[in-house]
Amino acid sequence: MCITKLLYNHTKFDTTYIKAGNRRLKVWLANSPRRMMLGLMHRTSLKGADGMLFFMGRSARHGIWMPHMNFAIDIVWISEEGMVVDVFEDAEPCTKMFGCPIYKPREDAFYILEIASGRASRLGIKRGSKVLISNNEY
Repeated sequence: MCITKLLYNHTKFDTTYIKAGNRRLKVWLANSPRRMMLGLMHRTSLKGADGMLFFMGRSARHGIWMPHMNFAIDIVWISEEGMVVDVFEDAEPCTKMFGCPIYKPREDAFYILEIASGRASRLGIKRGSKVLISNNEY
């Protein structure tokens, strides 16, 4: 068994809520180096949450790579003020650890939201959209 699978099996993710348009999404929080490294790795679906929110701690052109992923996702980069600065739809999974593509936004972002492939479009999430991040259920 690979080390990331062992780490994943022993890592708990807290949840929070975000609001995109008039939809409320429950998301896992990737808010530590270990959680950010693991992300959605080894999961077979998003069952239990609508996605994962990465709290990067500073604004930059943070890249996402998808080693050991099992499904495609939409990647949404969000500014500290909650503005969507870029979206990459249908990022394909990468079944290996090295040689995976790195997806980067056109502008600096403070948060990264990963949701099921096709969901960004269905929710109307696009560059310039506003996203509200909260610890409350709305």
